[in-house]
Amino acid sequence: MGDGSDKRTLTLTTGRYWGVVLATLAFAISGCSTTVGLGQSELRQGRYIEAASNFERALKEHPERLDALVGLGIVRYAQGSYDEAVALLSRALDQDPRRADAQLYLGLSCLARGDDGCAAEHLRAFRGLTPSTRVTRQVDEALELMRSEHPLSARSRRFVATSLESAVKSEQELQDARSPYATWPYPGDPESFLARWTW
Repeated sequence: MGDGSDKRTLTLTTGRYWGVVLATLAFAISGCSTTVGLGQSELRQGRYIEAASNFERALKEHPERLDALVGLGIVRYAQGSYDEAVALLSRALDQDPRRADAQLYLGLSCLARGDDGCAAEHLRAFRGLTPSTRVTRQVDEALELMRSEHPLSARSRRFVATSLESAVKSEQELQDARSPYATWPYPGDPESFLARWTW
């Protein structure tokens, strides 16, 4: 037909399917995000088996999910599987060396394995990535202890790891408590482009 009805039918059909494709894609992406979010929540609550299950599921569906890879590495550290934690967190840092959480927990995993050089390298990298003065001071003190007490005793290794984790968790809790009172949008907010719009 030369009247253009075929083109109009194709456009209408494509338009209908395009909506279905977008809805399916949004559902698939949100499912992985939900799985990772559940894993992070369970990790914060100390439910490591459930957290690992969610991170593994997310990685099976989307192997490129860096947050799931880091989360699983942190779970393995918490479970005492330091070799596996080192492997997972190293893979994550190969993708993004500026992941502060990966640098911290790779440093702590190396420390637990007795590899002080690796631990110091990653703790220094973490120090350079954290904006918190308090956490930075704690890292400096940990690095000084690692330099002055060589080799580190098992007790000192546990002390360094516990003190750094406590400082980071306290800082995170402080940030979480402040966030409801923050002015939105704020500098660095990934959604700040909305500030340019007037409603």
